Amino acid sequence: MNRKTTGRGARARPWALAVLSGLVSAAAFPPWDLGWLAYVGWVPLLVSLRGARGREAAGLGYTAGLAFYLATIWWVINTMTTYGRLPLALSLAALVLLCGVLAAYTAVFAWLLAAGRIRLGISEGLLPVTAAALWTALEFLRTYLFSGFPWALLGYTQYRQPTVRLLAAATGVYGLSALVLLVNGALAGVWAWFARRGDESNRYARLIQHGVTVAAAALVAVGYASGIWRDAAGGPTVRVGVLQGNIDQSVKWDRRYQSRTLETYERLARRVATERPALIVWPETALPFFLRREPELGPRVQTLGADVGVPMLIGSPDIGADGLLHNSAFFLGPDGAIRGRYDKRHLVPFGEYVPLQRVFFFLHKLVAGIGDFGRGRDATVFGEDGYRFSAMICYEAIFPAEVREFTRAGAQFLVNITNDAWFGESGAPYQHLAMAAMRAVENGSYLVRAANTGVSAVVAPSGAILAQTPLFVETGMVGGIRLRTGETPYTRYGDVLAWGCAVFLGAYGGALLWRVGARRGGTDDSGS
Repeated sequence: MNRKTTGRGARARPWALAVLSGLVSAAAFPPWDLGWLAYVGWVPLLVSLRGARGREAAGLGYTAGLAFYLATIWWVINTMTTYGRLPLALSLAALVLLCGVLAAYTAVFAWLLAAGRIRLGISEGLLPVTAAALWTALEFLRTYLFSGFPWALLGYTQYRQPTVRLLAAATGVYGLSALVLLVNGALAGVWAWFARRGDESNRYARLIQHGVTVAAAALVAVGYASGIWRDAAGGPTVRVGVLQGNIDQSVKWDRRYQSRTLETYERLARRVATERPALIVWPETALPFFLRREPELGPRVQTLGADVGVPMLIGSPDIGADGLLHNSAFFLGPDGAIRGRYDKRHLVPFGEYVPLQRVFFFLHKLVAGIGDFGRGRDATVFGEDGYRFSAMICYEAIFPAEVREFTRAGAQFLVNITNDAWFGESGAPYQHLAMAAMRAVENGSYLVRAANTGVSAVVAPSGAILAQTPLFVETGMVGGIRLRTGETPYTRYGDVLAWGCAVFLGAYGGALLWRVGARRGGTDDSGS
């Protein structure tokens, strides 16, 4: 009995370690926000992969990924049941389906790492670097594949770390992911050494040597990035107002509440305008009607703009020249006249359109009261009285390269307007804020965020959150920012590191395929 029990325990141990990795890593993200756990969270998985082959390695990776995503994006259930009008059982199924797809990336990572160790003979000292490069490449792939869903990238766990996060100014968030996974890989190697202590003890010295080298390189990169962001935002100071209307999503698109919604924003705008900001920012679709087409309420908004005499950025749906509906941001001058419009370019699947609608016939689009949206084309930059800025609408803030386009086009600060009411009282609004804050670091730019129900915020180019509002509170605030005058390495060169990792992934996969071909017909089944 003892031997059998021991055998079952030994077989279960790697799977328990995989689940532990997923759960600990999830705790590094909001709402728990224990960012330091990211440096050890994937160690149990990496340890469990030692000795694992092929399908077992992929299974362990999939298990860890599934546990991680279920614990990180469980708020999808609330979104689906409350606004997607799905029964709880179908909402749970949708969550598991989404997490199952995302966990496939972790499964591929685990399989590649295990296969590389066995088939390519990757040395102990190179495993941490290999793991970091593979992980980063797969995160980069996840950003774009099937419309992309780069939520909860590992690097975002460092958004509150005042020194480490500055590395993003040179490498983007992917550099932080690489650094965190590199540390996990090194610690997994140390764990393995202790497990077989006394055997070839000089390996421990080599691990320390590699760790010191990597740490020194990271410190140099962080120091370089630290100097860059200080130079990038040295322009004049501008005061920007932010409105948070806290409009209940369940009544937002009800025509009976349109006037009441506008009254809320009129009250907040007049209050904030007394502090004489240079710009007042309203949230995404703050107007639950067409600004340019509503005969009564539209002119009322423009009259408000003329009364307060402050330029305003206002979220509103619109019908474009293409005849399609658009999720738009309108820029009004101090006279209330419309000076420009930006149409959202990256839409939310199942939020603003339903992909493969014949397949997902049982799912409804979450934005009730409005049809599917069309995509904008231009990285618009607005300008008024010596300042230039661009707006990201909601989901767009999680795509680094797309935000970089605005800065490259000349934006001196960034604005993120969003409606996170979908997420309810969960960690999702804070996860979304963390991602937006990283865009400020990457581009050396201040970022102003207006969210319907929160979290609204002002973020410095260092990533420091200078001011933020609580959730589900009607409020307004004014914050001082400085205009960007320089460029960070990330703004100038983009995702060079991530592309390099992607090339490595291609070469790595090619080498594995070559080895499989070379051994075809043999008895080696280590990678199967």
